[in-house]
Amino acid sequence: MVENEPVKKKGGRPPSPKKRDKKINLYVTGLEELAIKKRAERAGLNLSDYCRQIVLTGQAQVRLTPEENATLNEVARVGNNLNQIAHKAHADGIRSIAFEASRLLQQLNQLLNKPSEL
Repeated sequence: MVENEPVKKKGGRPPSPKKRDKKINLYVTGLEELAIKKRAERAGLNLSDYCRQIVLTGQAQVRLTPEENATLNEVARVGNNLNQIAHKAHADGIRSIAFEASRLLQQLNQLLNKPSEL
């Protein structure tokens, strides 16, 4: 190593152990191409990921929208609170946490009954 040469920093995402280095060509009509691209867009996937999932599994796993992700995170937080209440109930007795449990159940009910924006 030369003294004046800067040290290259390792950073970023590590390389995948399964490198995709093979290409498959597929001929489609213009309408088929538009339909496939539109379906990939609706699924929230790029064209390669969408086609790979369809070919290998017969269906594409649709990504959650930001709103759905936010709702899922809220439900997880409420679930964590309920878990903490269960621990407290075991330690302190059930009467000490009745009000808090009722409030959290109402909050969870509101989250789960929120109208879907799909």
